[in-house]
Amino acid sequence: MTDISPNVIDHLTRRFGNQTRLAEAAGVRQSSIAGRKKTNSLSHDQMRRILREGPRMGVAVAPADFFPEMAPGQPEAANDAAPTEQAA
Repeated sequence: MTDISPNVIDHLTRRFGNQTRLAEAAGVRQSSIAGRKKTNSLSHDQMRRILREGPRMGVAVAPADFFPEMAPGQPEAANDAAPTEQAA
């Protein structure tokens, strides 16, 4: 298992085609997206706006796009699952 998470900004930039389109969907400037790439984060408001605006821009976006390391088929998703309670 690796400690390095995929960069969500890189992932979304690939989905939108470039940082400018991603920034438009998030309601911010391209420079803000470039800065967010360094921190690998978006605000909740930006995520909500991307979920709403992405389809209007022809980009299918789902909540899983904000957490690519948890996508099906990723080994970290199975290993990081919350423990289940054992029946006594």
